[in-house]
Amino acid sequence: MHPFMGIEQWDKIGMSVAESANRLHRLAYIDRRLARIEAGHLIARPEYELKGALARMVWQDASFNEQCRNRCRQLRLSTAAFDKCPDIALERLTNQVLDSVSTLTLLIALFEVVKPAQLEAIDDYLQRAQPIVDEPTITMLRHQQLDRQMQIDWGQSAATELLQSASEEERQDAEKWKSLLENLLQQAGGISGTEPRTEHEPVLPELAFSFELPNVSIRDSRFKTNRRKFDGMTFEDNDAGRFEAMMLHRFYEMTATEALAYIFFSAESKPWAFHYDVARHLWDEARHSWFGEAALRAKGRNVYDIPNWIGFYEMCVNEFDSIDEAYTHLTIAIEKAAMKYPPGKREEWEFCRDKVQDPLMTTFQDFDWADEVVHAGFGQKWIIHDVHQGDQDQAQLAAAVTQEKRTRFMERAMGQATSDKQVTDRFAGGY
Repeated sequence: MHPFMGIEQWDKIGMSVAESANRLHRLAYIDRRLARIEAGHLIARPEYELKGALARMVWQDASFNEQCRNRCRQLRLSTAAFDKCPDIALERLTNQVLDSVSTLTLLIALFEVVKPAQLEAIDDYLQRAQPIVDEPTITMLRHQQLDRQMQIDWGQSAATELLQSASEEERQDAEKWKSLLENLLQQAGGISGTEPRTEHEPVLPELAFSFELPNVSIRDSRFKTNRRKFDGMTFEDNDAGRFEAMMLHRFYEMTATEALAYIFFSAESKPWAFHYDVARHLWDEARHSWFGEAALRAKGRNVYDIPNWIGFYEMCVNEFDSIDEAYTHLTIAIEKAAMKYPPGKREEWEFCRDKVQDPLMTTFQDFDWADEVVHAGFGQKWIIHDVHQGDQDQAQLAAAVTQEKRTRFMERAMGQATSDKQVTDRFAGGY
């Protein structure tokens, strides 16, 4: 039998614990910064497909960071040290990526510069690591390579599509932006910090831009939008009408995704564990939106003909006083309340399974229910225990205040509901 279970180069010296931890620290720092950038641009970019893709990447990049965080702790790098910026040049690079002025420049930054450089750093790590002593890291990084390459493949395809319709000026700006970011990366010595560092820096004032979250949701030109859910829409007062509304409820959860992206982006003072949970929560809501989109497409519906609801994000940003209040509304007022039976998430699943007998939506609602249980747990952890020190009654009172603010916001946005919307309002629960 082959010794070492077939592991080759078993006598390689490899890297020290300190060097291994330092490289992982730098790689993971970029992941954490990219997750925040992706959350911010998820809101700010109009392209609908990009919003869902960035939500997925927020979760994936947060997961990469979490995996490296755990491994670095095993490699004797403290959590306090891990949370610090390992190199101011990497901070400058990621600050510039955040300030990407357009969808095209964002795609170029992520998928032509930073993420490919991360893959190169991983490849270099795998080549240098001692294959027996650092096998836990090697296994972790090999699994990460799959998702990282998938991100790059999707992003480069999207960038190519945009470049085909871009003006000559936009193409030139994209090339200048790429050159600037590559120079900043070189100033950092690459992702690993081991490459020769350059000092010169091109100045591109025409691309100067400072990123800020928008106060309103943005959709591309294919969509019409509603600030009040189902405004101007009516449904039959029967099971068919409820089923139609249920598919739309799921489809409309992109606005909840945007609200969670706002929370993730704005929660810089919160611990990493909060960001990690919100990253999962954010991606779940994007998946739920895809549930609804897939169900509607399966019925032959053109999703671009359906007015897209944007009001939940706008309410969270403009009506609530803090991200804690916004997260209270999400997790306590809505998702924890959805655990009641009946009606609640279990009853929605039973409705699709038993009354409508739609196999696809039955599967979607089954997993929607499972995800909402997780989200209610996030509310228990971060709102009831963390914000209200375990006081359930105080958390419920705070949730009731958010419901009142929601009512006032929607009334100001669209005016009082009229009689022809009574059937619509019957199905207008949840987000």
